Amino acid sequence: MRTWIRNVALVGVLAVAALAFIHEPVRAAKTAELKIGFVSALSGAGMGWGMGMLGGLEMAAEDVNKAGGIPIGDTTYTIKVIAYDDKYTGPGAVQAAQRLISQDGVNIIVGPLGSVPMLAIADVTESNKVLVFSNSYTTKALGPKKPHTFRLTPTSMEFSLPFLQWIAKNQPQLKTVAIVGPNDESGKEVASHNEAAYQKVGIKVLAKEFYERGAQDFVPLLTKLLASKPDVLDLDGTTPGDSGVILKQARQIGFQGQIIKTGGPGTLEIIRVAGAAADGFLYVSPWDPNEPKVKALMERFEAKYKMPYNPLGVYFYEGAHMLFDAIKEAKTFSSDGLRQHIERQKEYTGLLGRYVWGGEAEYGIRHQWIAPFYVGQVQKGKEAMLTKIEP
Repeated sequence: MRTWIRNVALVGVLAVAALAFIHEPVRAAKTAELKIGFVSALSGAGMGWGMGMLGGLEMAAEDVNKAGGIPIGDTTYTIKVIAYDDKYTGPGAVQAAQRLISQDGVNIIVGPLGSVPMLAIADVTESNKVLVFSNSYTTKALGPKKPHTFRLTPTSMEFSLPFLQWIAKNQPQLKTVAIVGPNDESGKEVASHNEAAYQKVGIKVLAKEFYERGAQDFVPLLTKLLASKPDVLDLDGTTPGDSGVILKQARQIGFQGQIIKTGGPGTLEIIRVAGAAADGFLYVSPWDPNEPKVKALMERFEAKYKMPYNPLGVYFYEGAHMLFDAIKEAKTFSSDGLRQHIERQKEYTGLLGRYVWGGEAEYGIRHQWIAPFYVGQVQKGKEAMLTKIEP
């Protein structure tokens, strides 16, 4: 009898426990936003580059959010991009960086665009241990004293020599060059890399001229520059809009030699501005615009932003995915934890292929992304890729 009572009692206890479990409310998974700051030129002369960078970052964030976000511990994070226009200026970049850090509370900033803005924000970001994934050409952007700064865009330090080696091999009749570029840190930095590369491939630099940004009449400068009768006119680090004007005006005053560009991309804008004068133009391209995956990305950008996708943006699409993957793998977005994880990363495979981290010999720190790139040429108003150069 007592055994029967104990069994009934035990069943009753288990039933109550089961009912309690059934009626225990299901705890919702924690969710939060991971804020990523963005600083670049979203208006003015550098707008094409800046919008390409922003589009790359935002489209990568959309990919991650659509896939469910980034789980870290018991919290799933969705990416929120907070973007500010620095108008391609140093003061504008500093103001944007300070706002992102003090008001928005970010510890990761993508951008800025250009050497002057990058050098301007370095003290602010490094002193606050904010990770920066920049686009600038100056060698001063990277170094052991800037442990929180990385660069996603290969510079002329990385691609001018292999580009010019290809030109020297495939067009051996080109023996001399004149260089034109903007009169600032970016233009002079690109020119210094290009001069060294031209010397190595045996092409003589006859002359170089630097113009003030915002100029529209380049005829006096070009007349002086082309008086040296170079085989090649190199547009150096000029913006796409300026490059189109310079190219068109060079042809108008009778220059019939080879025109190339060893600085940043933006060929569609150059073709739009220069028209038929752009035919034969040689340039460095981060992508093959005729490749199906790239075409799909371009169409996605154009549908979203109602403007052509600047090729520079692909580095930031690829780079943002690399960053988000690193956060997933490291299970942290703290500055030091994430920095150390990325520093251990040897390579990354993205949409365009293999990327590697380098730069230790050139900058004293392995924070430079080295990417595959193409040699392109404008043919009958269209972009044609002549070869791919791997890192």
